[in-house]
Amino acid sequence: MILTLSILIVGNINCKKNEGNLLTTDSLLHEKKWLVTTVAGSGLAYFADGPNLTAEFRAPLDVAVDEDGAIYVTDAINHRIRKILQDRVSTFAGIGIQDTTSGNSSTAGFAFPSYLVFDKLRNLYTLDIEDPRVRKISSSRFVSVVAGSVVAGFADGRADTAKFGKECLGLAIDEHGNIYVLDWKNRRLRKISTDGNVTTIAGNGSTGSVNGNPDIAQFMDPAGLAIDKQGNLFVGDRNVIRKVTPAGFVSTFVGKDSIGYRDGSDKEALFSGIQDMVIDDQGNIYATDENRIRKITPQGVVSTIAGSTAGYKDGDGVSAKFNDPVGLGIDGQGNIYVADDHNNRIRKISYQ
Repeated sequence: MILTLSILIVGNINCKKNEGNLLTTDSLLHEKKWLVTTVAGSGLAYFADGPNLTAEFRAPLDVAVDEDGAIYVTDAINHRIRKILQDRVSTFAGIGIQDTTSGNSSTAGFAFPSYLVFDKLRNLYTLDIEDPRVRKISSSRFVSVVAGSVVAGFADGRADTAKFGKECLGLAIDEHGNIYVLDWKNRRLRKISTDGNVTTIAGNGSTGSVNGNPDIAQFMDPAGLAIDKQGNLFVGDRNVIRKVTPAGFVSTFVGKDSIGYRDGSDKEALFSGIQDMVIDDQGNIYATDENRIRKITPQGVVSTIAGSTAGYKDGDGVSAKFNDPVGLGIDGQGNIYVADDHNNRIRKISYQ
């Protein structure tokens, strides 16, 4: 890990009185800041396993971090799930051609895998841009279908007969193992219960920005899903973040009707295009918003932790650059991982 500290030395060779506090040269104030580094990827849009910085990705869309620190990546155009561990990238599942066959890792295929999430048993769940099903990859790398049909549509009911639209754009799982799917095409938030049934949590299927009870609420352009410890779900809806209670009541958590970029309170902040979100142990939400990573506190205060205009640059958050970052992951220490799509790299944001 690269450690960068800005050190402010207070005092002089003897001592200095500062507002009644005696400070000496041994008194150091360490200014922490957000630091962006590249975890893996050469930047070339090809396929190669191997050492982290020479490995190659093609359109990485999401990341998820296991409890052992391994990072998993949906490598969309390479039709694979990749694994980063101990400075090396390997293929975890997928035969590398556009296919949606289930089975073990040497036979299973993916079309364009997108969003990822782990359960407590270390099973991975994934969505796919061209496959309207939710699939599971066990720790032994066996791929199976959890819910949905190969035919896109909308239907609640048993997991094996339920239907989802193509391009579901958000995935989350609660502490009980229930899976939540942001069904972009159907403009609905869906739930796959542990008993094998699919239900609609919120959204009536119409496109709009209506808050309220589940059957009247409407989503405009939903992408990105996170869940807090209380079971509240947060939905990225283009330029706002909506909050959905466990009972399905929808409200606007932060953001306004206007599209743009501005930090500030929940009433002042502006977003341009949210694509994914993660949440930390303190309830802070992190979101990809165009070429920036934004932080939203539980009180709704928005700040930018990294990024500005499109590009590629590591360093402190203010000067770092991303190029169309999509998915986010978070580890046990609160480090944020970014699937930097157009840079074909996996980036890390730490607070040091």
